[in-house]
Amino acid sequence: MFYVNIFNISEETLKLNLSNNTGGLVREIGHLYDKNKDRLHKGVSYMIPIDDVNNLISIETGESAQFILKSKLEEIENGQFLDFKGANFNVKQDETYYFQIEYLGAKSDMVPFNID
Repeated sequence: MFYVNIFNISEETLKLNLSNNTGGLVREIGHLYDKNKDRLHKGVSYMIPIDDVNNLISIETGESAQFILKSKLEEIENGQFLDFKGANFNVKQDETYYFQIEYLGAKSDMVPFNID
C-alpha cells in the first residue's frame, strides 16, 4: 500500500476525486523508477468495471488529504509484477524501486521501497 498525502498550497479550495475505483488514477499519476531512477514502462489494464462511487473531496487552503493506493505483488509466467488496480510494473526480487506521483503539474518526492 502506498499512502499519498496531498497538500493544498493554492489560494482556493481544491475539489478532487481521489479514487482509484476504475484504475484511472494510478494509470494517470503513478510512476515507478528503478534503482538508477529510470522510469519503468507501465502495463495498463483497461478492462476494469466502473464503480459509480464518487469520492469527491474538498481540501481547504493549507489543509491536506490522504488516500491509499493498494498494490499487490503477482507472479505471472516467471515474472513478478507490482500490480495496482489499472496499472502494473515488471519488478525483480531484492531490488530497490522508487514510487512517484505526478498530479496537477506537481511531482512528489521519489519514495524508495524494496521488493522482498
